[in-house]
Amino acid sequence: MTIAKQTIIALTIAVLGLTACNNSSQQHSPQSKKSVTDTLTAVDDVINKSNNDSNTSDYTSFPIDSTLSVKVLTVGTFHSDEVWDNADKEKWFGLFQGKTGYYLAETKLKTKRVIDPVVDEDENEKTGWEVKTVNKDTSIILIQALKYLSPHNVQQAILPKEKLFPGDTLRINYLGINYQIYATGSKKKVQDDPEWFSVRNYKLYLTATINGQQHKSLLVAQPNFDEQMAELLFAGDIDGDGILDLIIDTSGHYNATNQTIYLSTPANKTEVVKPIGEHTTVGC
Repeated sequence: MTIAKQTIIALTIAVLGLTACNNSSQQHSPQSKKSVTDTLTAVDDVINKSNNDSNTSDYTSFPIDSTLSVKVLTVGTFHSDEVWDNADKEKWFGLFQGKTGYYLAETKLKTKRVIDPVVDEDENEKTGWEVKTVNKDTSIILIQALKYLSPHNVQQAILPKEKLFPGDTLRINYLGINYQIYATGSKKKVQDDPEWFSVRNYKLYLTATINGQQHKSLLVAQPNFDEQMAELLFAGDIDGDGILDLIIDTSGHYNATNQTIYLSTPANKTEVVKPIGEHTTVGC
């Protein structure tokens, strides 16, 4: 699938979402009001001098759906096309939050057809899906069983900020490795909301020096956003190799979520992480 086609599909989903909602009014999502610590600074010369831009900055939209081969789900109630038949028969790992912290564990799913209040006009239609796990702890994300995944405790990396606008940098030391997450693009203040920006040509990157070598990954690219921003949902070593992994909502539209998982194990030699799968949902 070409990038142009991917952009057209994304715009179509947004239009369908707006139609389904009957053009209901929406509020701007405010920028996080948490106090910003010293770990959050302006993009400096390190960004301007960073290497390997040729293979990480050519995209206007990223991740590319057609390259994501791993099945990903979340728990909840969804439209008909957001889950699939026999998902409960497949093998899954879940990232869970329990009383003592986060952990990765094998799990089984429980799925059933339910009424979709947005689509179903008759209570007997039941075109929607309900997804649950047999694990009673809080489910963060569900990942198709992969050969390199195994049960283990996951130390969470604390993120002082979840939404990075162009010019923002987040520095993290995790398990002895220093990471930078930074955003580029242009931003313009929105008149009716001083804490929100109109963003164009957005790119979000992750860099790290691992075993003396510089690694860099493009995480997100969006030409623009519709009352939404890419949001860091979780950071920690999900695949158990000692390197930071991420879960990001990469959606560019307020009526959709796109929970995307980035793992380090399948990344190539120059990358930190690689997007492997996503679960896309539309609100109404």
